[in-house]
This record gives sequence, structure tokens and C-alpha cells, in this order.
Amino acid sequence: MEHLLTTLSLFRYALAGIVLVSFICSYLGVYLVLKRIIFLGVAIAQISSMGVAFAFLLHLPPMVFSLLFTFLGMLIMSMSQNLAGKRLSQEGIVGLAFVTASAVTTLMMAKSPLGIHEVEHVVYGDILAISPLQVYIALGMVVTVITLHLLFYKEFIFVSFDYDMAKAQGVNSALWNMLLYFSIGAAIAIGIMIAGNMMITSCIILPALNGLILASRLRNVFIVSCIQGVCTATLAFFISYLLDLPYGPTAAASSFVTLGFSFIAYRFKK
Repeated sequence: MEHLLTTLSLFRYALAGIVLVSFICSYLGVYLVLKRIIFLGVAIAQISSMGVAFAFLLHLPPMVFSLLFTFLGMLIMSMSQNLAGKRLSQEGIVGLAFVTASAVTTLMMAKSPLGIHEVEHVVYGDILAISPLQVYIALGMVVTVITLHLLFYKEFIFVSFDYDMAKAQGVNSALWNMLLYFSIGAAIAIGIMIAGNMMITSCIILPALNGLILASRLRNVFIVSCIQGVCTATLAFFISYLLDLPYGPTAAASSFVTLGFSFIAYRFKK
């Protein structure tokens, strides 16, 4: 017990960061599933990493450019809704963004004066290196995003379920879609700087799928997704610490195992 308390005290900022980013990413991931654009989260995570690599290449603030690149990417993705069904589908634009961002990120990391290993360490996250300032930034982001979504829950749900129908009903679909994408982008950008690309990518996909498996009502999907995301991410931290494993892959694998058990429980329930 004493050893556990010592561990909690020693890694209190890391645990706080994990709880915050896993909670908000698990919540927002439900929207990506509802809009059937799960791959968008993966693409935006890579664009955010590209912003970090760009910042290190030119000796600029990494978090600022991570957010800037993410917001620009989300702006393009939100506008791509209007291009879907024409010459280029939204999935095609997302795929193009992911491949391009992956290639450019690798090239910039290779040319960075810090060296590819040092930049990779920052781009893909080091949860143990989190600072109090990053925790406060994450807390501010979570409070802002949740407040926005509580105030305009119906609008976000409407454009997520049926963008064209919302537009036909007089809802400013482009505006709400952009605000939704920007909130997702902010969570991903800040989350990657804290916990890394792999952990955030898994957190915006797997808990939401878990919520859809276990819950029948939409509000409960959000609740289950957030609970599973936070619990799994926190448990993965202790597993990675005890077994001396990298945190990101451990968190992703833990979420996958949890999803597997949920699917088995769902099949038996039927």
C-alpha cells in the first residue's frame, strides 16, 4: 500500500494528464464513430505530429504549432464535407491527409537538428515527462470543450447523425461541424503532446466502439466510452510501469483487450 501511494505521488502529473486526455478523447471519439469518419482521428493525430516536427525543425514552440497544424487540418476536413459525393470523397481527402502528413513528418524529423530519435521522443509522447503546465493546459481544454458540448449538445448530435438533414432544417451545419472538428482537434493536439500518438489514436476509437457495443441509448454510449477510456488508460499506466513497457502500445493493447471482453459479453447477452 505504501509503495502504491509513493507511486501515485511520484507520477501524479502523469496520472492527471492521462485521466484528462483519455476522458475527453473517449468522449469526442463517439462523434467520430457517429459520423463514420474514425480514420479522421488517425489522420488528425498525424497532422498534429507533423506540427511538432515542423516546430523542432525551425526551433519554434512545439505545442503552439501542434495546435496550429491541427486546426488547419480540421478546417480543411470540415470543409471537405461539402466535397463528399463529388469528384473526391471525404474518405479520399482524409486518406490523402494521413499519407502526406506521415511522409512529411518523417522527413522533417530526419532533418531536424536535434536528431530523429530526440524529435521522435517528443512527437510520440513521453507521459513521464509531463509538466504541471501541460496538465493545466489539458484541464483548461477539457473544461472548455465539455462546456461547449453541454451547451450545444443537440446541434452537435444533429450534424453528426445527418449533416444534410440538419442543413435542410435551417441549422448552420457548416458552423457546428467546424466547431465539432476544432474541439476534436484541440483534444488530439494537446493529448499527443502529453501521452503520445498511439495512446490518443486508440483512445478516440476503441472506447467509443466499446460504448456502442454495451449501451443502447446515446447518452449512455458517451458515459460508457468515457468510463472505459479513463479506467483502461489509467490501468495501462501501472501495467507499463510494473512491466517496464512503453506506455502508448500498452494503452492501445489494453483498450483492445477491453473491447474484446465487451464484445464477448454482448454476444452472450444476445
